[in-house]
Amino acid sequence: MGETLSKALARARQVLESLQGKEPVEKTIWGSPAGKKRLAKRLVAMLPAHKTYVEPFAGSAAVLFEKEAVDVEAINDADTEIADAYRLLQKLTPAGFTKLKKLPWKGDEKTFKSLFDAKPKGDVERLHRFLYLTHFSYGKLRGRSFSPNGMGVEAKTLARIEQFAPRLKRVKVYGGDYEKVVRKYDGKDTVLFLDPPYPGYDVDVGEGDFDEERFYGVLKSLKGRWLMTYGIRGKLPKLLKDSGFVVKRIRTPRTIAAMRGVGGSSVLTQLLVSNYQPAAKALEGGDDFAVDDWQPEEAPGTAPFITTTSLLKGVEPDDERYVLGVVLEPETVDAQGDVYSAAEIRQAAHRFMEEFGGLGLMHQMRVNGQVKVLESYLAPVDFNLGEVQVRKGTWLLAVRVLSDELWGRVKDGQLTGFSIGGTARRLPEASPAAGPPPSAPPAADTPPEAA
Repeated sequence: MGETLSKALARARQVLESLQGKEPVEKTIWGSPAGKKRLAKRLVAMLPAHKTYVEPFAGSAAVLFEKEAVDVEAINDADTEIADAYRLLQKLTPAGFTKLKKLPWKGDEKTFKSLFDAKPKGDVERLHRFLYLTHFSYGKLRGRSFSPNGMGVEAKTLARIEQFAPRLKRVKVYGGDYEKVVRKYDGKDTVLFLDPPYPGYDVDVGEGDFDEERFYGVLKSLKGRWLMTYGIRGKLPKLLKDSGFVVKRIRTPRTIAAMRGVGGSSVLTQLLVSNYQPAAKALEGGDDFAVDDWQPEEAPGTAPFITTTSLLKGVEPDDERYVLGVVLEPETVDAQGDVYSAAEIRQAAHRFMEEFGGLGLMHQMRVNGQVKVLESYLAPVDFNLGEVQVRKGTWLLAVRVLSDELWGRVKDGQLTGFSIGGTARRLPEASPAAGPPPSAPPAADTPPEAA
């Protein structure tokens, strides 16, 4: 009876993207958190002529797959499973590809969980496990959580292997620390594209800490030319700007396909940094690409914050997995000794719905699809919720927990409240009698988390 629901949804998404004036972005062989497929053509146009090309933080290697091959090419990833997958693709035979075709490629939670716990020994089976888990996991992080958006959807991975795998034939593949590969291939005829982890973006892309000082030292010592994309947080951007490197701010739209679950920021802001001047034509702005000079924000008085509050309603027999909690309360001293006004909380709550609208787990990864936001509102008056007094202007958030795993953690008392994180600028208090020093409006860089 016509197309399946999953196909209908995919077709609807393409129509909506077309109405936005944006074509859907086709992945390379697999997707990668914060991958550069959308920017790949522009980035390739910015690269100078070279004989050796290196991607020390390959991920999905979108730039490599977009550019013409040169004499020497090398890619590396700290995730050794990614490096292993590239090597398996390089030696995949026609017989192996035929065998790969016979394995499951449709989204199914039971298959996903079975593969997650499996320890395949054969090359084809290892490759299939990696590709399947990457395609159908939340955030492409190959975590234990299956994305329900993929249920019943046929992956396009096999067609992408046919299209892109031949490009890997002469590429050297490494796994482990980036510096060893950088040092091995650095030289006057070398160009490097760098897309390292972005500190301070754990919730968005699941990345951990990154040693910016060490990386900065490596960048300053390179003989070759390098182009880098980076986040706007952390210490490195200011260090690079102060050292005279070319630092531009770029903004690209997030189309529906790139939205982070429910809602999502309409614009993705990153830095484009290089030790040479990219071609002016490649830096021309357009409807899908805004570029300007970047200046570091004033550092003094700026500090990260995390505020955690308890759930007001949790496990009850008839609650249908409904969880309600306070996110921020006005005129209440938090763990950093700061106080938020009702106006500041209103601004943060509205920004959350406009630019984020999804949730993360323990400030590490998105759980959109496992948790649905049902209500986000500001208390219009003082009122009591059971034995808890809620003050006017308090931001409350209600969610329904869809995941059995997460719901079990709520019931067991492992997840006990919402936590919001971000950055704020301290302002001097008006007078000694004014109470604790107020903060600027919470930036809410990190949306509320289950904590």
